[in-house]
Amino acid sequence: MAITNIAAAPLPVNYNLMRQLLVTAKTRAPFFAGTNQAVLVKNAGTLSVKWERIENLNAVTTPLSELTGAESYPTRTSTQPTITPITATMQKYGDFIAITEDLDVSTVNARASKFMDTLGEQVGKSYNMILAAAYAAGFTGTSIRYGGGVAGVTSIVTAMSSTDEEYAQNFVDRNGGQTFYPMSTGSTNINTSPVRASFMGICHVDVEIDIRRIPGFVPVEQYGSQTQTYPGEFGISHGVRWCSTQTSSLITAGAATTSAAGFRGTSNILNDVYDSYVIGMDAVGTVGLGEAHTREAYVTGDRIPAVQVISKAMGSAGTADPLDEIATVGWKGWLVGKVLNANFGVRIRTLASAL
Repeated sequence: MAITNIAAAPLPVNYNLMRQLLVTAKTRAPFFAGTNQAVLVKNAGTLSVKWERIENLNAVTTPLSELTGAESYPTRTSTQPTITPITATMQKYGDFIAITEDLDVSTVNARASKFMDTLGEQVGKSYNMILAAAYAAGFTGTSIRYGGGVAGVTSIVTAMSSTDEEYAQNFVDRNGGQTFYPMSTGSTNINTSPVRASFMGICHVDVEIDIRRIPGFVPVEQYGSQTQTYPGEFGISHGVRWCSTQTSSLITAGAATTSAAGFRGTSNILNDVYDSYVIGMDAVGTVGLGEAHTREAYVTGDRIPAVQVISKAMGSAGTADPLDEIATVGWKGWLVGKVLNANFGVRIRTLASAL
């Protein structure tokens, strides 16, 4: 077995390492932004998590009449809300780096910090890819918009357009989806713009270029300084605040049936097809990256951190490491992602311009 080396990570700094790993992981996982997070409880008898979707109530258009006749309770008839339970089973993921004594005595602990960044990036990339697959599996059928309004993936010959954005925003709006952050009014700084209450958009970095070209696009650097942003956010267009990631569902060399020169792919008719998402609040549920620290022991009823840093000192393996030469530092976590309401999101499938 090849050994990858890193300076020892002693137990007392485990909390700091955990925070460092999570900070790095969260910056790599925009698919988590805006999701409805559930928790995993220790010794609860199951690895399933559960959400409840309370459906919107019908509008009340009939005025209440005056109460008459003999007293009778309750005086009026209540409305029974429709509650849809949604469950998903947690899956466990993890990796570690081995530490050898030789390098431990010849390097400084600063290297442990760099390796923790590397592990954090691995966590974020892994979780982001897994959740991207959950988005793709959950937003299907009428929740898919093919670029330019064509009938299917093999007919897409356009990049992301303002019409695609407007369709997605209107779809979520008329199905009762709620926006995320409230409107920000900008600031007194020169060249800043108000930011409207918006839905969230997630796209591939290749598609980001096309979104930036849409008329009316406002880059994130022109937001008011008090505006809170998402990981990877690069701007707002048509009521959608967009984040980009290297991780996105992508059909490499998808078969577009009409010539589409100037787009990424192996030829004019074999273009890459990208998935972008526009979602409203409570469209997606997740468990993962929701805790800020870890500890060594958990009891029944404790909420387990979604990601744990595990540090094993040299000699802790007993006879498996008879000369106290090997230590490890790694991460272990539980993750699941689930689309809770497909009517609150749209999957937009487009090409991307070749640069």
